[in-house]
Amino acid sequence: MGKTTGDWKKAEITLDSVPWYGVYTGGMQETQAEQMTIGTLAKAAGVGVETVRFYQRKGILEKPARTAGFRKYTDADVRTIKFVKRVQELGFTLKDAQELLDLELCTQKTRPLLSEVCSAKIEEIEQKIADLQRMVGMLRRFSQTCGSEASHDGQCSLLECFENNWECCETTQRRKK
Repeated sequence: MGKTTGDWKKAEITLDSVPWYGVYTGGMQETQAEQMTIGTLAKAAGVGVETVRFYQRKGILEKPARTAGFRKYTDADVRTIKFVKRVQELGFTLKDAQELLDLELCTQKTRPLLSEVCSAKIEEIEQKIADLQRMVGMLRRFSQTCGSEASHDGQCSLLECFENNWECCETTQRRKK
């Protein structure tokens, strides 16, 4: 007896969405499953299609050859994009990400360079934190002096407050007397 409709659905056959391209069986399925279009790649990596194209223009991601009119990407491309996004979250630039990708492996030879790069980034971030804390301190001082209604009844120039390290005119005038 021939295959029933249910048996036919279980067969390892994939039809292209464009009928004239053909029917593929068995081995082709694995290759197709590993490959993806730019939209699928972008979604899998959590970025937009334009980001993928931007990375291609910058040389971070290679443009694969066209297959059946489409460029096909792999899981390795997803990993590359996720790596770039992650190191950018850590404060590295796109150029830094490319240089890290160029290293490829963490070996005895590359470990000192990786340590140096990370140490430099840590110092840079610590400096930014110190700058941000200083900015918060100045804003608090400004808010408590010039920005506070309780600080004084008179008027003062914001430029004078700035020139006097955020002390309002009334405060500095009292000190001058």
